[in-house]
Amino acid sequence: MVRIIQRLDEVRKEYKVLETQALGDFKIGNIIGKMRALVADEDMEFKANESKSIKIKKINIPENHITFLSAYAANKYGHAIAAGGEVHLPISMKKTVDRALFVAGIDGNIKKDDLLGILILFPIEMLK
Repeated sequence: MVRIIQRLDEVRKEYKVLETQALGDFKIGNIIGKMRALVADEDMEFKANESKSIKIKKINIPENHITFLSAYAANKYGHAIAAGGEVHLPISMKKTVDRALFVAGIDGNIKKDDLLGILILFPIEMLK
């Protein structure tokens, strides 16, 4: 009788580690997502109900990824409602995000390095 030795179980374990750790921050079903912090890169004063564009620390968005902002308010003064860069690029290209639109709920001061929100990145496959 011949005994066949293979490392299939080891490969599966290694793939599982790569799938969940190296490629992303969380998983929903078979979709692996990433989370990036929107962090202020300048000081800014806000009045209640005021919205302003604020400089944030750069975030790289890989090609073929869509983004969502977390609905959880991460800052006591208000909420980041949009994030973007100077030039709009197609989904198929790498992008850099360096500004956020912040809406204040109450008067306050945003300081450099304050957390403004969370950007969620999901990979997509273009069909057309």
